[in-house]
Amino acid sequence: MSFSKAAMIARAEAYFRDVDSFNTDAIVSHLTENVIFDVPTDGVWREGKAAVRHTFDNRAGLVKESWHGDFVFVADEAEGRLAIRDAVKRINTDGTPQEMDNMTLLEFEGELIRRITVWMTGPNPLT
Repeated sequence: MSFSKAAMIARAEAYFRDVDSFNTDAIVSHLTENVIFDVPTDGVWREGKAAVRHTFDNRAGLVKESWHGDFVFVADEAEGRLAIRDAVKRINTDGTPQEMDNMTLLEFEGELIRRITVWMTGPNPLT
């Protein structure tokens, strides 16, 4: 059974809220156990919740504040995929501001995210 467009969007918005609030427990609650997280623009590839948790824990050491928004969503309900264009504004821990225009592809397994692929226009804090 496919996950509806509205449900995929709701999950994506909740995921980004949790990313912006630096709530790692909540971030990984959106993910399957065998999740894949990759950032092709930087060669980052992580597999499994523990590896993704570590990536977001590391991010907290580099990013002080963040905001993801101005979302544009394109959904493929039959395949459980959601493409997202999103604006990012952040303040790094060294005080420098950063603005980016990103593309994120979420692939779902049931109601959870099984893969996250992010194309970034700026420096990547997800290492």
